[in-house]
Amino acid sequence: MRRLLIPALAGALVLSACSEPEPEVTEADVAAIEASLVNGSTLAWELTQAETRVASMCMQDEGFTVHDTSRLHGNMIPNRFEGFDAPYARIPTVAQAEKFGFGTWVQATDTDAALAMREDVDYLAFTADDMGWLLEAEAEDDSYEEWQAMGEEYHEEWTAAFVGAERAAYDAAMSEAFEEADSDAEYEDIDVGEQPPFGGCELETIEIVYGEPVHHEVEGDEYWSKPDTESPLTWIGDGELYAELSADYAEQEEDFLVCVGERGHGEWEFDDFGWLPTRSYLDQLYGGGVGGMENVPPLTDEAEDAEDPVAYEFAMALDFAQCAEEAGLREGTDEAWARMSVAKVIDREAEVYAWEQRIEEYLANAQEYLAGK
Repeated sequence: MRRLLIPALAGALVLSACSEPEPEVTEADVAAIEASLVNGSTLAWELTQAETRVASMCMQDEGFTVHDTSRLHGNMIPNRFEGFDAPYARIPTVAQAEKFGFGTWVQATDTDAALAMREDVDYLAFTADDMGWLLEAEAEDDSYEEWQAMGEEYHEEWTAAFVGAERAAYDAAMSEAFEEADSDAEYEDIDVGEQPPFGGCELETIEIVYGEPVHHEVEGDEYWSKPDTESPLTWIGDGELYAELSADYAEQEEDFLVCVGERGHGEWEFDDFGWLPTRSYLDQLYGGGVGGMENVPPLTDEAEDAEDPVAYEFAMALDFAQCAEEAGLREGTDEAWARMSVAKVIDREAEVYAWEQRIEEYLANAQEYLAGK
């Protein structure tokens, strides 16, 4: 027995010596980092809007009044973060289920109730992770229709004024090369020369808001970009965190899924990120498809026969909410998720605060310029 135990003990000692200790995370750490990320997320959206206004004013000075609005901010919508909620928080609470179901009907219908709910603070908070800032960016959809109606000649002149004539010619050549290339061609397979630097109103906007563009050299290739404003949340691997959370709450997950099945909703399973495909499932009731998702259960007979999809959604959401509550998926999971998330960034805490400050400074640059116009 001792000959067996000694190597096992030695192995354990080696593992313990080699493995990195888990960083200690306090409630104060969670509160401070969460507050910084929430504030930075809000400021990043305000920055996107301010940058768009700066760019549009430059283009108006060039004689253009109708814009490809998303192009004005680089086709980038920042991440939205409202706090460290566990994946299970995408299952509504009983109160949420009674108020807006899963929220799918809000975007799937155009009733007065749906339009009003799109501005409800509780609904917006519940859908923040999934919808991001898309609801707030809906005005871009309206302006894009006007842009589309302007015709090809206007588009070409606008593009040359925004990105500069040299970069516009490069983009056009790249687009043409892609159209002529094989369908499986990759970006790096296309060679139309070196990418020109920013020009036109795009360069002017970058200089006003960010100071200057960034030049990159990667494996012999050169390109330009705006300064990086990516959220520190990208440092956290949701799939990895969910695997840890799921291991701790395996029994509660199983109880929840059994409860859902017993209430007549078929067999469900969480994906690798802890999501349930409820939106894709319910989209089918409103005339949509499953959106390419693979783990969407087939509609039950009751769902297929539902005369009122909205009423069915509310009833289904309430069943899921009650099952989650009964199974214990609400008991400490948000707190556990917050600690696990902060543990992933605590050793880069100063970088989190620096990111928030950087976003604030860029926004101040844009606001100062706009105030002076």
